[in-house]
Amino acid sequence: MISNLLQFAGGFFILLFMSKSRKNELIACLGLIFVTINWGLSFVFIKTSIDVMPPLYMLGIRFTIGGVLLGLIFIKRLIASDRHQMIHGMLIGFLLFVAEVFQTYGCKYTTAGKNAFLTTIYVILVPFLHFVINKVRPRLRYLVAAVIGFWGIGLISLTERITIGLGDTLTLISGLIYALQIITIARYAKGDDTIVLVIWQFLVTGVFSLLSAPFASGAMTSSMFTEGTIGSLAFLIIFPTIFGYGLQTVCQEYAPPAPASIIMGMEAVVGAIASFVILGESMTQRMIVGCVMMVVAMLMVEIDIIGYFYPDEYIESAYVIDYEKLYAEGIRGIIFDIDNTLVMHDAPPDERSVALLKKLDNIGFGILFLSNNKEGRVKSFRDGSVKNALYLHKAGKPSRRGYRTAMEMLGTDTSSTVFIGDQLFTDVWGAKRSGIRNILVRPIDPKEEIQIVLKRKLEWIVMSSYRRKNS
Repeated sequence: MISNLLQFAGGFFILLFMSKSRKNELIACLGLIFVTINWGLSFVFIKTSIDVMPPLYMLGIRFTIGGVLLGLIFIKRLIASDRHQMIHGMLIGFLLFVAEVFQTYGCKYTTAGKNAFLTTIYVILVPFLHFVINKVRPRLRYLVAAVIGFWGIGLISLTERITIGLGDTLTLISGLIYALQIITIARYAKGDDTIVLVIWQFLVTGVFSLLSAPFASGAMTSSMFTEGTIGSLAFLIIFPTIFGYGLQTVCQEYAPPAPASIIMGMEAVVGAIASFVILGESMTQRMIVGCVMMVVAMLMVEIDIIGYFYPDEYIESAYVIDYEKLYAEGIRGIIFDIDNTLVMHDAPPDERSVALLKKLDNIGFGILFLSNNKEGRVKSFRDGSVKNALYLHKAGKPSRRGYRTAMEMLGTDTSSTVFIGDQLFTDVWGAKRSGIRNILVRPIDPKEEIQIVLKRKLEWIVMSSYRRKNS
């Protein structure tokens, strides 16, 4: 299924520059957005039919029919599957059934808003449970996005202060079980036939719901099957069930659990918008803010904001870089930061820096010192090291203007220039914005001015993520 979607999307230029795994993850996340749209719309159909057909009967019919239909369509794959895949699918289905029951009865004893909000506690729980159960450490941006998303859901769903009662407790348990279901899918989807998992999930959820329904709502009667409920069931079977829960399992083969849970939490946004458009319910300013926060959270898991600040290379010191290799790769111009890159802050050229710069000059590199410092400081460093080097003072890093001017002065372009500096958010970020290959080095002296010390704290966050990614 994913490969077919990729072929369809192959013409989009943005996919051309991605690895195959990243393409699969992106398509899977787009699929999960489609899932959330289906789930969000389902609230409208359930809301208009729940008074006629009790929830467990509705769950039982929609999942049983969905499972039978998929089983008939994919009968060969079902027959070819082994006992382990059946057990895995049944486990996922049982978790889904239990979560639905707790959510349904939680709703009976609390408000719909609190029920929707507390259920989505899975948005917060999934990154931590994925680490505990599957030993996958969550990315920092996933955790931040989870908090923003959960907060946004609260703004959409809550109209009153949180007080924990029986219904709230049942709903919180439901959210925990939904989180376990998402983690369980992530555990088995990569090794099993996802279609087989979906079929068994549906059948188990449907059968358990039908078996439980008479105890909760009495016997099934013909009065439950009105024109409205039959239409709602048809929609629920095809879209939220087959294309919703079914596609969720398929997409989670490629989408990590943490971003998957945040994207699926968008159902609160879709549900609020659908209720406003179709049912005429009110849309308050607070709900709009909550929707925006959910969109921001979803974008955070797909757009690696921290990754934008990663250096192209991180090397311990400017004095251990293989410059001969850079020259062989076609680099002809080197732009250097000075302070804490070549020497300590405000220090004059020393024996080591002079030797390095003369060596680079002899190799054939053009050298330029790019600094935000005053001309006197930058010019004196040039005059005390390699006098035929160039310099640019008050460069306004990380503005691109200074880097572009530097390349013009060197007579190089982005393919033949490298920048070397010690600060991530000024030196390296400016080079990245200008399209110049960049190398971040460790600062020579850890004792720095207070404004730089504060930036180093933020740099530590980015570089911790960089090291984890490259470990």
